[in-house]
Amino acid sequence: MLLALIPLAYAQPELPVSPHPDYDLMVTAAKRMQAAERVIYTHKKLMGIVSEENDVNRTGLVGADTSLITTTHGSLTAKRTATNPDFAAYLVRLLKSKGIEKNDSLLIAMTGSLPGFDLAVIIALDLLEIPNLRISSIGSSAYGANLPEMTWLDMEDILYREGLISKRSEYVTLGGQSDLMSNVDSVSVQEMRRKCHRLGYQLLAAESREAQHQLRKQLIGDPRNFALLINAGGNVMMLGHRDEDDSIPGGWISAERSDWQQHRTSDPMGIMFDFLDAGVPVLNLIQVHDICIETGLPYDAQPLPPIGTSPIYFLRATP
Repeated sequence: MLLALIPLAYAQPELPVSPHPDYDLMVTAAKRMQAAERVIYTHKKLMGIVSEENDVNRTGLVGADTSLITTTHGSLTAKRTATNPDFAAYLVRLLKSKGIEKNDSLLIAMTGSLPGFDLAVIIALDLLEIPNLRISSIGSSAYGANLPEMTWLDMEDILYREGLISKRSEYVTLGGQSDLMSNVDSVSVQEMRRKCHRLGYQLLAAESREAQHQLRKQLIGDPRNFALLINAGGNVMMLGHRDEDDSIPGGWISAERSDWQQHRTSDPMGIMFDFLDAGVPVLNLIQVHDICIETGLPYDAQPLPPIGTSPIYFLRATP
C-alpha cells in the first residue's frame, strides 16, 4: 500500500493560471475587432455577397474561392482562422511584451489576403496609440477580401467612416504579381484603379516591377526609422518572389537571429529582408498555422471561442 502511494508524492499538480496583467486591455481589443467584423458582415449581407458556407462564423472577412481580382490560391481554413478576434488581443500582449510604445513608429504592410490579421493589427495599434505608416494592397488570394464589391479597401473605408478605426491606409498598391496585378485581367485592374480614386486612396503604381520596388523603397526610406515592420499577407515586394504558402516563418522574427537568412532567394526585391539586415525586427503574419501553435489559439474554430477565455489571456504559474 505504501509503495502504491509513492508515485503520488512525486506527481506534479496542474499549475494554476492567473489573468494576464493586460487582461482587460486585451479583452477590449478583441471586442473591438468583433464589433468591426459585425459591421462588415452586415454590409456584405445587405449587398447579398455573404457566403454562409465559407464564412461559418459570420465574420464578414471570408471571401470566395475565386473572383475577378483573385491573385493566387489560398487556404479557406487559414482565412477563417485569422478572423478570430483573439488575434487582436494577442497582438496587444505581444507588442507590449516587446516594448513597443507610443513614441515608436511602425511600418505596416497589408494585403487583402488575410483581412482578419489586417483588422487585428489596426485594432491593436489604435488601442495602444502606436504611430504607424500603412501600405495596403488590393489584391487577395482565394477566400480573402477578394470580392470586387468588398475589397480590403472597402472594408477599411467602411470601418473608418463608422468610427471603428482611427485612420485609413496612407498608400495603396494593386498587389498581385509584380505588385501591379499583372496576373489579373486589364478590365478588373482598371476597375480597382477607379475604386482607389473613388474612395480617395493614394495609389502607388509604377510601370514595371523594378520601378514599383524602387517606388516602395523611396517611400519607406531608411528601415531604421521604424521600430518594427508588421507584414500581414504575401505582398511580393515585401517577401520577394514568393507566395503566402512559402516557408518564411510566421510570427516574430528577430534581426539578431540568423535562421531567417536561409529563407532568402536570389530575388533582391524583398523589403522584409532590408529591415532584418538593418537590425529591425519583423512580425510576419502570414503562416497562420505557425502563429496558432505559437499563441495556443485554435485553428479553424467553429464556433469561435468566447472572448477572454483563450490561453493568451492568462499566465501559468511557474513551479
